Amino acid sequence: MQSKTQILKASPIRQAGFSLLELMISIVIFLIFMGAVYGLLRIGNIQKSSVNIQTDIIKNIRLSLNTIGRDAVNAGLGYSRIGGYAPDNLTGLRMNFPLDPNASQDLITSVMSGDEINDNLALDTGKTDVVSFVSRDLDFNNSDPIKLTAVADFGGNGVSITTTAGATVNSRPYDLYLISDGTRTALGLVTSVPGGGNTLIFETGAADSLGINELFAGSSANDTSKLVGMDYSTTTAKKVNWVSYRVSVDGVLIRTIYGNNNNNGTPVASEQIQMQPIAYNIQNLQVRYLLNDGTLSDDPSNAGVDQGKLNSVVQIEVTVSARYTIQENGVNLNRVVDLNSTFSTKNLSYDIG
Repeated sequence: MQSKTQILKASPIRQAGFSLLELMISIVIFLIFMGAVYGLLRIGNIQKSSVNIQTDIIKNIRLSLNTIGRDAVNAGLGYSRIGGYAPDNLTGLRMNFPLDPNASQDLITSVMSGDEINDNLALDTGKTDVVSFVSRDLDFNNSDPIKLTAVADFGGNGVSITTTAGATVNSRPYDLYLISDGTRTALGLVTSVPGGGNTLIFETGAADSLGINELFAGSSANDTSKLVGMDYSTTTAKKVNWVSYRVSVDGVLIRTIYGNNNNNGTPVASEQIQMQPIAYNIQNLQVRYLLNDGTLSDDPSNAGVDQGKLNSVVQIEVTVSARYTIQENGVNLNRVVDLNSTFSTKNLSYDIG
């Protein structure tokens, strides 16, 4: 008879484990699971990238609208209800406005509209708008206008204007002024201040990089009447800020500053038109104007013919559209973000001294 111990030793030992088939099935299931996880992660990354791009675009548009809004709200502050006269078709030269049908001087008002005048490669149909704002620089000369006493011809190439003796002027070359006797007004760019004294020179030609001093040329009777014929017992000069907004053909929203670019105390004639890019990938800029009679218009000035009508603007609505590209399933898809803001032009009739 065998012992119990001997019987146990003779029993076969059973080992647990996976068969090759089971292992292959497990690997397939694992790969399917990981593929699904990878797909979800890829979709999440694409969506995250899209959201990040869209967030950056929206942020840039909002900053742009804030910048435009600041100039819109200041438009007309201490400027002139009349506006300031400038050479004929200066608005066409500087802002690409359509040429007006007459030979009269242009009137630079606090707000100027240019409806659908610029091409943009990112815009399938139509064109983009241009808008311009003018306001007085209240930081200049302790907020006091410069009082003028006399004007003289400057060699047939402009005029020399004398300010009140002992007046605090602090004028610098390439300051932009509105000169007015209360009835007639003209915009002019100071080209030099001899000796830093109380004489201001408004030359024409190369020194006048804005091309705005033509009205001050003594050789033209029509233009001279704007300046020489003024009542100098009441004539003043105010420093003003003039800016415009447009979209370049390659989709850059540009803020342009005319004059007053003194380059840290070393002004240069060629730098008096400063273009500041403030947003990229811009597809469209559209501006609408609410007038005080309740009319909502895309172009109150009727293609620049009646800029004076823009003095009755009470609100402007600005819409900026930006275009960006995302990738889905290996395909590039274009997306467009539109943001708009409305600004009150409450300072158009707010004159200061």
